[in-house]
Amino acid sequence: MERVLLFSDNKEIFGVTNKIIEKKYKLIWCNYDQLKKNQYPISDVVIMHFDEKMIKKGTFEFIVKVKGKLGHAIPILTIIDSGTTQDIFSILRAGAYDYLGTMENLQEYRKKIEDTMLWNWYLKKYGSIKT
Repeated sequence: MERVLLFSDNKEIFGVTNKIIEKKYKLIWCNYDQLKKNQYPISDVVIMHFDEKMIKKGTFEFIVKVKGKLGHAIPILTIIDSGTTQDIFSILRAGAYDYLGTMENLQEYRKKIEDTMLWNWYLKKYGSIKT
């Protein structure tokens, strides 16, 4: 079963994500303290939730840290609360594959997760992810 690693300090984000992926993927929830300590498992894709406070502090270090441990090609989907267009460009430039600006549309969130999983499949088959 493919694994989705969710970094979020928000229990509601975990609940919504868990509901969306149903039992199709294994969801692993970690907070940002675990990320700072490098205490998180290998996964197939990563979802990173950045709230407004985290965006103001900067998000590059978190994306770079995950890519440093899980590999440069790991597909990362970001959830950006109250981010500006510049924040979105910065997160994508740091290495995220895609973003979601709001969690209001659960169908859109589900589609973004599926698209990110397709990136994982593609990179394993044709790219640089080794299985």
